[in-house]
Amino acid sequence: MRAVDYNNALDRVPALNRGLNELFELRYEAILTPATTGTAPPGLASTGSPAFCTLWTLCGLPAITLPLMRGEDGLPLGVQLVGPRGSDARLLRTARWLIGQVQST
Repeated sequence: MRAVDYNNALDRVPALNRGLNELFELRYEAILTPATTGTAPPGLASTGSPAFCTLWTLCGLPAITLPLMRGEDGLPLGVQLVGPRGSDARLLRTARWLIGQVQST
């Protein structure tokens, strides 16, 4: 990534955080997103593309990936829960609840 592109992204963080704060304050305790572009890659050489994690990391939000599904190849397919800044414990409780819901079906 070029330095100018990185700096441009950093300039947008305050606006992103304002929008995300509003979303969490008014409506949602967590956001469920894909964790990556597909199933886990075979082997241990890589964990897959971080493309869907980058925004949350840039904004400093807590996120957790849960391998709740399986792809056609049998490999794990993860989902990601994202919470508001400072809500790490609540996000972990939500993740535990979601795992329980999936396991009970």
